[in-house]
Amino acid sequence: MLPSARLIIMVMAAAPLFLAGAVFPPLLVAAVAYVAVLIAYMIADALLLPRRNRISITRTAPDRLPIGVPTTVAFEVTNGSRRSAEIRLAEDLPEDMNAEPSECAGLLDAGARATLTYRLTARKRGRYLLSDVDVRVLPAMGLFYRQFRVSLPGEVHVFPNLANIKRYELLLRRGLTYEQGAARLRQIGQGSEFESLRLYGPGDEMSRVDWKATAKRSRLIVKNFEPEREQSVLVAIDVGRATAGEFEGLSRLDYFVNAALMLAYVALRQGDWFSLLAFSDKIEGYLPPVRQLRNIDRVARALYQLEPRLTEADYAAACRFLSLRSRKRSLVCLMTDVIDREASGIIIDYMARFARYHLPLAITLSDSEVRALAETPLSAGPDPYAKAVALDVVTAREEALAAMRRRGVGVLDADPHALMPDLISRYLLIKSTSRL
Repeated sequence: MLPSARLIIMVMAAAPLFLAGAVFPPLLVAAVAYVAVLIAYMIADALLLPRRNRISITRTAPDRLPIGVPTTVAFEVTNGSRRSAEIRLAEDLPEDMNAEPSECAGLLDAGARATLTYRLTARKRGRYLLSDVDVRVLPAMGLFYRQFRVSLPGEVHVFPNLANIKRYELLLRRGLTYEQGAARLRQIGQGSEFESLRLYGPGDEMSRVDWKATAKRSRLIVKNFEPEREQSVLVAIDVGRATAGEFEGLSRLDYFVNAALMLAYVALRQGDWFSLLAFSDKIEGYLPPVRQLRNIDRVARALYQLEPRLTEADYAAACRFLSLRSRKRSLVCLMTDVIDREASGIIIDYMARFARYHLPLAITLSDSEVRALAETPLSAGPDPYAKAVALDVVTAREEALAAMRRRGVGVLDADPHALMPDLISRYLLIKSTSRL
């Protein structure tokens, strides 16, 4: 039981009465009477304060949350007391979770039930335990509120963000991915496997005209082709020091994980095989090749527990591991960071070896802040030394990426926010041009 703001104000209101009573004695009697009434009010209010066992609270929360996406959590609150009361709830959350708003409140009549909600956002993947909820109950016109803690044990699993899948589903059905500047690509009509016939349209190549069907219908008919199925996509994610840095509250690894999950969804939907490797100075995890969209949950579970480790990645061990388990020609996507040509020499060497039998693609995240600093005019920059360092970093990265391209390694250097659509566009482009 704690005093409310109303009680504090009422107690403070007695002070002017006593001060005035020192000058004008009849007011002193009024001040004493006011205090007596207030004390009686306080005693009555304390006796009628709703008991803890009269407030019933249950929590409804999804057992799986997407990282970085606000998710609604609901409390079912029942006021079993005889007084209307304002009930405030505040969740005692783990360190890597945020609540918006920090507390939820509602005014409930006697015997009423209400649903109070807040938005829960997780900043890291993994398993989290929800435990206690702090409760404050302030009756209508009450002078005291009762504060207590309710134990509501629960468990949530924070997975990579699958919220974008529905947004991309329509684009995939239309054969296009053009969000955030990604290139427009036709999925049907540019592959190597026959899919259907259709009427000739402006821009169609004459080499696709089916002359037999054209002769029968006396109209130009062209063949539709679709990308080949049952091809292999392999994603290797560096979970070492290179991907431990953060960008706008999420680690670089989280951006890679979200993009890998979306790529898995698209590849499985296309009928391709998908496999996954996570490595640092050792092999952190491996998902053997899976096929068909029902296995997307296996991919999500393989990804959701990955955390960056502050160790140097062993690319040689990862490449040897992949060489033993990936015999079929595959699109090998290495998600890592490239600092300069010298530090990334081993990446270039091993990815170049993969180019003999596979189609390698190095996926990196550009740092827009460093690039903006490097492009800032010297006269406008706040620190010329910082600009010099930024220029050196950008130049070194460009040299390393250029060395990869010369060795036959594909490169996708994307802004973190554009990584997902850019990666899907690159995959569809590779499929449509039959490079696998």
